[in-house]
Amino acid sequence: MKKYISIFCSVFSILLAVFFMANTVQTQHQEKLAQLQILNRIALDLPHINLANAFLSHSGSEDDIKQYINQLNQQLKLSNLVEVVAIDGISIKAVDERMATNTLVTPSREITVVFSQAHQYSTAFFIVVVLMGALASAFIIALIRMRDIKINSLSALNKDNQEQAENIVSIVKIDLNNKTLGLNTNHELAVALANKPLCFYLALIEFCVEHPTITLNQNKDVPDELIELANKYFYRLTQLGHTIRKRPNFTNSLEKTLSEIRAALDELLIDHPELKDIYYPPKAHGEGSRSRLHSYGLSNISVSDIEVIGK
Repeated sequence: MKKYISIFCSVFSILLAVFFMANTVQTQHQEKLAQLQILNRIALDLPHINLANAFLSHSGSEDDIKQYINQLNQQLKLSNLVEVVAIDGISIKAVDERMATNTLVTPSREITVVFSQAHQYSTAFFIVVVLMGALASAFIIALIRMRDIKINSLSALNKDNQEQAENIVSIVKIDLNNKTLGLNTNHELAVALANKPLCFYLALIEFCVEHPTITLNQNKDVPDELIELANKYFYRLTQLGHTIRKRPNFTNSLEKTLSEIRAALDELLIDHPELKDIYYPPKAHGEGSRSRLHSYGLSNISVSDIEVIGK
């Protein structure tokens, strides 16, 4: 709240300062124009003004000059800018140094004319200006407040989205429409996989979800149920319109198929190595009896760990 009060006071002060400065400059310009017009009027009225003239040995009439000045000021009240105080030394009120003095030059003499400022700011004018400045300042504060609320809302929304994104668990998604592997947390990442390893990997996932404790050894035949699942996914690829020459034999070249799956997962999970325990078909280590005990099954995978698009 202190922030907005401070801004309001600053804006209000600036608006008033700018207004009165601009008004003062404009008024001064109008006053100068008015003085020139009055001098021109006095010049035209000189034959009828009873001024003293030493050349003609004429003393003039002070009362006539004051009467002329008063009549002239009565007409000038309409403009409310300046008034004539003195002509040729004859004044209707005291002259001070703050008043403007102009000289009217005639062929035979110079006549001084003194002006004072007639324009004054009324109380009502000040009240109106202050109210308008306050309303304008309040409007600006309202706009700033609305902008701050919008910025804070967007920041809170971005923070919530970021927190939600951080809380989302990364899982592998397989898109049969374009035959790629991806992650649900990175929509731009897509790793292509050939027909045979793609279908076999999908079948392996489904098989291991249903049989989490079974051992799949490369030295033994691939279970018939796993082969059937791989053929099912291959048939689904043909339904989706992928051009395929012939159905692959999923019992042959098992090590090559698994290597292609691992290579794709290596590329996919380069920033998420912790997920390999779930999705990565284990490699055989050692030889002999140790290799015979090895299983390429996905013992840690569950149905919630995978998303299949186009299934």
